Amino acid sequence: MPTNFQPQPQSKQSQRRHSRPRYYTLIALGLVFSFPVVLAWLTLQLGWFTAGVNNQGQWVTGQVAADTQWRLIVPQAANCVACSQAESLLAPVLLALGRDGQRVRLLLTPATSDLSTGFVYIADPPGSLVLRYPLSDSPSPEQLLQDQPPQAPIMAKALLKDLRRLLTYSRAG
Repeated sequence: MPTNFQPQPQSKQSQRRHSRPRYYTLIALGLVFSFPVVLAWLTLQLGWFTAGVNNQGQWVTGQVAADTQWRLIVPQAANCVACSQAESLLAPVLLALGRDGQRVRLLLTPATSDLSTGFVYIADPPGSLVLRYPLSDSPSPEQLLQDQPPQAPIMAKALLKDLRRLLTYSRAG
């Protein structure tokens, strides 16, 4: 067996390919994995992303007394016509909840600094105000000009939809 094996001389092109530093591959790999993170950060910082909103009511903050049930709170005032009709407007909403209707109760209270008249508030059992809905069954001037029906049935449907979603995902109450 001959033992005089000698390696063939490498061409210049082959030498250039092997002379490339190996950290280029590491840098390229780092860029590939960091690009989505940088793109997501830019999307949030530049306001290109708008979060989806599922609720129909207006988010509010505030506290009321804790209770064992969810509450629909209607602040009462002496001169508020819509407030006096709130009980008859919200009774079908409580009925439409079905068996979850036992987890919610209607609470008529005097207006305070946190609770404005003309709105229905949803409060969770720990006492946090969650959402509010305008309580107006008298048409606004815009609705009169456009021959639109009063806003109350629309508000009741929106309140029912949000209340069902809250009760579905909540273990409290």
